[in-house]
Amino acid sequence: MPFCFWNNHVLQEESTCYYTLVVTGRGFAMGGYATSAVSSEIDGLEFASDAAVNPAAVLAVARTSTAGVNSDIRGYAMGGGGPTKEIDGIEFATELAINPAALLAVARQNLASVNSATVGYAMGGYTSLAVNEIDGIIFATEGATNPAATLGTARYWMKGVNSDAKGYAMGGHSFSAEIDGLDFATETAINPAAALSTGRLEASAVNSTAKGYAMGGDASGLQYTQIIDGIIFSSEAAFLSSAVLSLGKTYAAGVNSVAKGYALGGRSAGPTYQADICGIEFSGESAFASAASLGVARTGAAGCQSGGVL
Repeated sequence: MPFCFWNNHVLQEESTCYYTLVVTGRGFAMGGYATSAVSSEIDGLEFASDAAVNPAAVLAVARTSTAGVNSDIRGYAMGGGGPTKEIDGIEFATELAINPAALLAVARQNLASVNSATVGYAMGGYTSLAVNEIDGIIFATEGATNPAATLGTARYWMKGVNSDAKGYAMGGHSFSAEIDGLDFATETAINPAAALSTGRLEASAVNSTAKGYAMGGDASGLQYTQIIDGIIFSSEAAFLSSAVLSLGKTYAAGVNSVAKGYALGGRSAGPTYQADICGIEFSGESAFASAASLGVARTGAAGCQSGGVL
């Protein structure tokens, strides 16, 4: 039976397809490290056309290794190099910079990010050691939040994906294959049995309505992989896609429309800092390489997206 998207969010099975998938919005890479300096750059691409965009806005604090989340109106970069408690970002409608008063409860870097429709969460990370902290920002008030839940395994260099109900932190330092996270409704910890097919750190994380994908990453110390695997939301079972990234890389920013997941920039063998944009098309799980590229080649940027997608 054909599948249809209703309101760009909920995947439905229909005997006849009445609703078409409308791709809107933009994906942004915020901050990062650009060869010789920490960056405040914000650039990215237009989802409908796969064309590059480069707004004038920059982060209030230049840094790398931040966690990127988004409401339907704003994108936020949380924490990062320093380490810091900073939360700043971009207003989608105007593409102007924002810098709310809210701060993370724990200053840290190399953390994972997930968001529900109402809250953006920063999970795990590195202070002077690996932590299992979960904190973040409430979108409606831009106030800080710090639920009692913690990750099942303290770690850093992992990446986050989310369904509309749960957020998952995948992989991490020591080439972890761990998948754990948070139930949004109850703000309680979860730890499904699923694990990544290959343990690794700093993959690019994107999600469709049905699956969370870990794309690329470092699988064994400067072994930059092209693998794409992850978790099926409905069953919390692991999967390994036959698609692979067009380029093996790590530390790329992950963003997604309702149709595609993108790995923006990152670092490839050399190491070489990338402006490359590649990823996976959700409907057929086929890999693609975009003709667009970032305005500034860099690694360790945070990803967020407009267009009303989680």
